[in-house]
Amino acid sequence: MKSTSSHKTKWIRWVLLAIVLIGLAGGAVFYYIMNMTFSDTASKKPAYTVSAMELLTAFQQDDRAANEKYTEQILAVSGRVTEVEWADTSATVKFVDSLTGSYLIFDFQADASAEAGKLQPGDSVLLKGSCSGSMYSQLRKVHMISFKRSVIAH
Repeated sequence: MKSTSSHKTKWIRWVLLAIVLIGLAGGAVFYYIMNMTFSDTASKKPAYTVSAMELLTAFQQDDRAANEKYTEQILAVSGRVTEVEWADTSATVKFVDSLTGSYLIFDFQADASAEAGKLQPGDSVLLKGSCSGSMYSQLRKVHMISFKRSVIAH
C-alpha cells in the first residue's frame, strides 16, 4: 500500500508544480502585454497613404486581402469627417460611406484627443493611425475598419 500512496503523492506534486509554472508564465505574458508601449504615431512614417473611400472600397471588394495588407500598418487616411464622438476623455472620428453605411473609426492617442475633438463634420483632414483591420456585420451588411493610436497628420 505504501508504494501506491507514495506514487500518488509524487504525481500530485508534479501536477501542482505544472499548474504553478503555467500560472507564472501566464502572469508574465499578461504583465508584458499590459505594460507594452508603442512609439508615438505622429513620428512614424505611414506604410500607405489612401483616401477614406479608397480604403473602404478595398475592404468591401476583398476583405481578407485588405486585412492582410493593412492590418497593424500605420496608414495616413484623408477624407471628410462624418462624426466626432467623445467616450470618457478620448475622441473618436468617423468617416462614413453614405451609400453603404460602412465606416472607418479612429481612436486617438491621449495627447491627440483634444485636437481631434475640435474637428467638425464636413472638415477635410488627414489622419494617421494603426489599422486594426475590419469587422463585417452580417446584420447591418457594413464593414467597420478601426484604427488605434491615431493622430491628426500635419
